Amino acid sequence: MDIEKIKKMGEEDVIEALLGQIEVPTKTVVIPRLGIPIKLKALTGKQISKIRKDNTHSEKIKGSKLEKDVFDDENFNAEIIERATVSPNWNNPKLKDALKVSNGKEVIKRRLLAGEMDNLIEQIFDLSGYNDEAEEIDEIKNS
Repeated sequence: MDIEKIKKMGEEDVIEALLGQIEVPTKTVVIPRLGIPIKLKALTGKQISKIRKDNTHSEKIKGSKLEKDVFDDENFNAEIIERATVSPNWNNPKLKDALKVSNGKEVIKRRLLAGEMDNLIEQIFDLSGYNDEAEEIDEIKNS
């Protein structure tokens, strides 16, 4: 990224950049244990929020009329991986039939170890602009 060029951008340059074709970042990650490549793409904040909402439900607290929100972390991670994966197709009928599962999330949960899932989640969030972008923003502010 050319910081000097970005600093010199005027309003029209910014508007044109926002109106232009915006490429979704992708990255291929290898799962060493399985010896397979997994091509990932970035997700938008709206997609991640919807997945978070879909994996949060209310449960009643025993002996009370109160409810608390419960977050299904494992299902959230599997769905993030499923939605961000360009290839392989986790919903491939051959995979689902062989593992006797109904969807790609279950394939992911059955085939990937917890640490492998965590690594993929970290890669997806990095691609989606979390983590390292803050350093770049600080660099522009402090220049």
